[in-house]
Amino acid sequence: MASSKGKTKRPAGRRKGSGRRRGGVLGNRAVRRAIVGGWAVVVAVAVGFLLMRAMDERMPSIQPIAARDPAPVAPVRPSSPTDAVDSAPRVTARPVERPADIAAVPPPPPVAAEEQAYDSRPAWQRFAMAPPAQLGKKPVIAIVIDDVGVTKRELDSLLALDAGVTFSIMGYADNMADFARKARAGGHELLVHVPMQPEGNADPGPKALTLGLSPAEIRARLRWQLDRHDGFVGINNHMGSRFSADAAGMAVVMAELKARGLLFLDSRTAAGSVGEEKAKEAGLPTASRDVFLDNEIGANAIEAQLVLAERRARDKGTAIAIGHPHEATIEALARFIPQAQARGIVFVPVSTVIARRSGLDLPTAAAAGAAAGTTAGPGKRSELPPRPRG
Repeated sequence: MASSKGKTKRPAGRRKGSGRRRGGVLGNRAVRRAIVGGWAVVVAVAVGFLLMRAMDERMPSIQPIAARDPAPVAPVRPSSPTDAVDSAPRVTARPVERPADIAAVPPPPPVAAEEQAYDSRPAWQRFAMAPPAQLGKKPVIAIVIDDVGVTKRELDSLLALDAGVTFSIMGYADNMADFARKARAGGHELLVHVPMQPEGNADPGPKALTLGLSPAEIRARLRWQLDRHDGFVGINNHMGSRFSADAAGMAVVMAELKARGLLFLDSRTAAGSVGEEKAKEAGLPTASRDVFLDNEIGANAIEAQLVLAERRARDKGTAIAIGHPHEATIEALARFIPQAQARGIVFVPVSTVIARRSGLDLPTAAAAGAAAGTTAGPGKRSELPPRPRG
């Protein structure tokens, strides 16, 4: 054909540029690969042998371990939860060698703890502040300031008053631990002011003791208020003209106070109050208020009531006057107390008057010193035994 003219036909099985074909066994590609692989194995074995010989020369010779009799095997006992811990190898820590130039620090000397004898007296005596020395038969007045802690603006002014003034902290007042600590450190005695139901519709405050409550609820509400404070000698009633006339309810209150070793001051907000009567039946130290200082708020009116309290003290030997943390009351007290002291009147904690009227021993200076400053926040004491619970 014209298209194939002048071209030479190649033999079958031969490729262009392949050159001359190898003959014999080496001409087979698989054989050549096997030979190369065999030489690679030989070279690897030789290199490995040389490396092992070099390492043997560097390592110290290992002496053969002499054969010895096997140790007797202890019988296996049933495992317990602690076997894993007991069977663990125990490593004894070697003491760390201290440098020779560092001297050992000697341990501190032992501190001898001073033992405080248990004070078995009731709480009203443990926390009472002692009256002035050589009191004798001098006329005395106990000033009690109620409603302390309802507001905080007057607290500093109260602390500046004479140490003979007693503070009655409202049962539901919050954050009064710091004030109580400062007051006791300054010689002021403390009461808890417990709200009770009045006549009419006035609100006495949270957790007030009211008619119709079960004895268990009366105790629960009273305990709630007492447990919020510490370092007090007893309670007096806030309002309470209706509840304080209820014999059954007041008997529950007195039983709780008796269990705690506290005293009761009857604020006597109503003529029909049975508070002092029920307190005496329960065997509590008790007394009633003689004078209200600030039913009428004004300098002249308050000073007139203070003069009335002084007259009562001179006639009867003791007087208890109750006021409130009004600015006018605090100012009147700051003026009146030093003047009355110059006239021979002694201002004392309320426990002193109650002890006198109840025929009990007055708190001693040692007792007051042991009690002062021992509060450590609500419900805590650092040195004295816990207060009894009913």
